[in-house]
Amino acid sequence: MFICFKCQSGYVTSQLLITHLCFEPGFYPDSNFKLICAQQTYRKQFAGYVGFCKHLDTNHQIDTNCESKLSVRCNIVSPGSSSRLDYPEPNSIVEESFLDSGNFVNSGSSGRKHERRVQLLMSNYKGVVLPVTQSHQLSDLEEIATEMHSHIKQTVLSAVPTSVSLRSAIELKFDSFQNPFSCLNSDYKRAKYFSEKWGIIEPVEIVLGIRYDTRRNRKTGTYCQVPVNDMFVYIPILETLKFIFRNPEICEKIKAGTSSNENIYRDFSDGSYFKTHPLFSKHMNALLIQLYYDDFETANPLGSKRSIHKVGCLYFVLRNLPPQFNSAVLNIQLVSLFHSQDLKYGFDLILEPLISDLKKLESEGLHLPISSEKVFGTISQVTGDNLGLHSILGFSES
Repeated sequence: MFICFKCQSGYVTSQLLITHLCFEPGFYPDSNFKLICAQQTYRKQFAGYVGFCKHLDTNHQIDTNCESKLSVRCNIVSPGSSSRLDYPEPNSIVEESFLDSGNFVNSGSSGRKHERRVQLLMSNYKGVVLPVTQSHQLSDLEEIATEMHSHIKQTVLSAVPTSVSLRSAIELKFDSFQNPFSCLNSDYKRAKYFSEKWGIIEPVEIVLGIRYDTRRNRKTGTYCQVPVNDMFVYIPILETLKFIFRNPEICEKIKAGTSSNENIYRDFSDGSYFKTHPLFSKHMNALLIQLYYDDFETANPLGSKRSIHKVGCLYFVLRNLPPQFNSAVLNIQLVSLFHSQDLKYGFDLILEPLISDLKKLESEGLHLPISSEKVFGTISQVTGDNLGLHSILGFSES
């Protein structure tokens, strides 16, 4: 018997114990995650399910004959249920027509369940590229799911009659199950899933100019000057807006609008500039785009490389949403990324693709779900700290 260190319940196999830990207590890996071996006098601790499972199978593996007897005589706790599960007698008969009818595995419901599992899994992650710790957790979960699938398959096959056709049908049904983690175990697969499910707005690389860097030739050991492109990335703002308005909740919030009081200034839309603006005053559904510019250090800001790896960022916020969403992270969208040193080429080249898209938004508009007519929009505000605003507006930065 394998004993659970949380509730002291016993399980015939290590896979059933791990299944219990995953589903019954909701024991999910985090910063304080620890698995404790409660077998006999062992109190060894583990930081992951894979190492814990290998330890149980290596040091506490019970005899197979004893295991088969226990599986018939003992009631085993079923994960996710308070009821008991008894293994069927060896002479029990399973109708082959039940398997052939598709009742054993419904492909439609199985696909929907798989979709829900994937969405639940990815809701814990913030992007395609995962941190190392989360990537390891995903690999551990994939291996655990594979081992559980293999064990359940062997247990079911050992409990059914020795009919070749029946066993083949069961094996085919088990092989049709998909590991919910296999489609997300790499950056490429996650990017592919996001692209197929929701779509991904790919950044566009734009060349600003050419510089010469010193590189070491590995064959000759000498240093030489090589040309390198100075580039920045631009995320098309029109595509980002279309993507945002695919969310029905955002459309409802924007349709509801914000309350206004003539005697109280609460928002940008309460000011006289907004009310007299040629675009905002004419189109009630016009998009208010607030730009924000700032720099950040990707290396140690106090180290010797503090200025080499400095990156400039342009963001935008939709001011059409209620004020409580102005500072929400989900409402802050990336527009452009560039090396701060590349400002030697001037802000005009960096802002050129953004200005081009904004002109299209002002003159041509977009077809969005919030209106039966085209929706127009433009810049409502440009914000930033003192240094950022002086830089983007062409003032003295000293």
